[in-house]
Amino acid sequence: MCRQLFGGRMEIVMSDVFNNELFEAFASASDNVYIYVCDMKTDVSRWSKAAVEYFGLDSEYIKDAANQWAKHVHPDDLATYTDDITSVFSGKKKYHDCQYRARNASGGYVWVECKGSVIRDAEGTPIIFAGLMTRIDGQSKYDSLTGLMTVQELRCFDFDSQSGIALLIGLDGFRKIISNYGYNAGDEILVKFAGRLSGLAKSGWKALRFNGDEFLVFAAGADMREAEEYYKELSQETSVMMLADGRKAEISISAGGVFFPKDASDRETLISKLEHSLEYAKSRLRGEMVFFSDEIAKKHERGLVLRADLKHSIKNGFEGFELYFQPFVNPDTGAVAGCECLLRWKGERIKDSYPMEFVKVLEEYGGIREVGFWVMEEAIRQQVAWRDTYGELQVSFNVSYQQMTDGVFADRVIAGAEKYGVNPGNIIIELTESCQVENPKELAATFSRLRNYGFKMALDDFGTAYASMEMLKWLPVDYIKVEHSFIRELAQPGHEIDYVIVDSLLEMCRRLGYKSIIEGVEDGKVAEIVGDMRATLLQGYHYSRPVCRSEFEKLLEVK
Repeated sequence: MCRQLFGGRMEIVMSDVFNNELFEAFASASDNVYIYVCDMKTDVSRWSKAAVEYFGLDSEYIKDAANQWAKHVHPDDLATYTDDITSVFSGKKKYHDCQYRARNASGGYVWVECKGSVIRDAEGTPIIFAGLMTRIDGQSKYDSLTGLMTVQELRCFDFDSQSGIALLIGLDGFRKIISNYGYNAGDEILVKFAGRLSGLAKSGWKALRFNGDEFLVFAAGADMREAEEYYKELSQETSVMMLADGRKAEISISAGGVFFPKDASDRETLISKLEHSLEYAKSRLRGEMVFFSDEIAKKHERGLVLRADLKHSIKNGFEGFELYFQPFVNPDTGAVAGCECLLRWKGERIKDSYPMEFVKVLEEYGGIREVGFWVMEEAIRQQVAWRDTYGELQVSFNVSYQQMTDGVFADRVIAGAEKYGVNPGNIIIELTESCQVENPKELAATFSRLRNYGFKMALDDFGTAYASMEMLKWLPVDYIKVEHSFIRELAQPGHEIDYVIVDSLLEMCRRLGYKSIIEGVEDGKVAEIVGDMRATLLQGYHYSRPVCRSEFEKLLEVK
């Protein structure tokens, strides 16, 4: 595969990659695992003979394989496949890793798991794309962690011979549970939950591990009353779990339900309706069991329209996107010292979508990356535009953990600063969802690079979980933003604990040399209380809601 060159360098020779004993050995190792290798310079790939035969490919050697293979992908899964492979080829992701349905030689569709990676030369140019494709229907029928049957058993389910209720049950906020208790405790909770899930099921019912923290129950012959009783008992018996180390974990669950075959007579329809029902429960009726309905169907249709319109907006120069600005106020002078940039969007067909809705859609299909860079550049550009008229304002914008760990994020932010000539010391980059950070050491390197360039780094929503405190051990920051839930009701009786927490957090900031921003200042009494706490900046509806650029500039003109 490689040849030794003068000076110790290695040269990858594509003819060797395509035609060697190692490829042949791996290609014939399994009947349901297939390998492929692509020369990215010529866009010619070689596929194992087993793949050619099973999927009915024209040849072992294929030109433009990505598009040729796309013809075999199920139409409903094509976006998943395309988005993932595009992310790998563009450098956004290091590895190709997704599951979808592919058409075989007999015309039927089978589920496959596709994994691959790109090999680059010394100059960073992609030269080889190689990977494995595994037919999931050949994997084990039992989940190794919980011992439950896997969702692959659904392929054998006969919708014509039985009827009943299917429930998709998920643990609420499982990522935060892991953040608070650790990954080992998370596995322990899943095992205990799976035990109660199957232990409470009646004879003839099936309990399966669906995905991550979600489980599927087929209640054959069950009616609504039986399903409700089962869900209620499961909720009660799993609400508090005693861990092996003596800690108690509080758990809540939500569920989506579908009658079969009445409302779903095939696997794809059933899973789709269950997922939408569970999503609806988690977003609007957390802790409840919600059955698929016309309302949920309309919400699903709205989501499809949102996705299409957001893609259209991005392709057309981010048409419909706009930044709103909420001021930072100096507690000593009452003057506007800067602002937080907040994303808004209005489409042609849907004009009332709020960030919690459209940002989630952007995250689901990957559009958040492009929009995130647009927000970053607009925030920097706007700070410079205000500079000559209003002075050096502190302007912040939000970045998720996913965005921050994008390999080109730091480069793009620095390039934006140089493009517009901004003083980086007036730009605050806020990390949201700090409790979801999985690799703080890797993130710390990005923080350090941006701070060394001059940007100010902030932890947003600080204090919502133990992980927020944990981040201070790893991340070099300049600002702490105290979470609004501690602030909004400070003036109300019975909230003395909130006062002590906020006062302690601000004292900690001063001792560690951090500046502070208090969110959620929504009335004059709260403003008076926090004004005496010596915070650096205040933010909240008491001063202004997020407003458009022209309205924010009116606030700047007030002396």
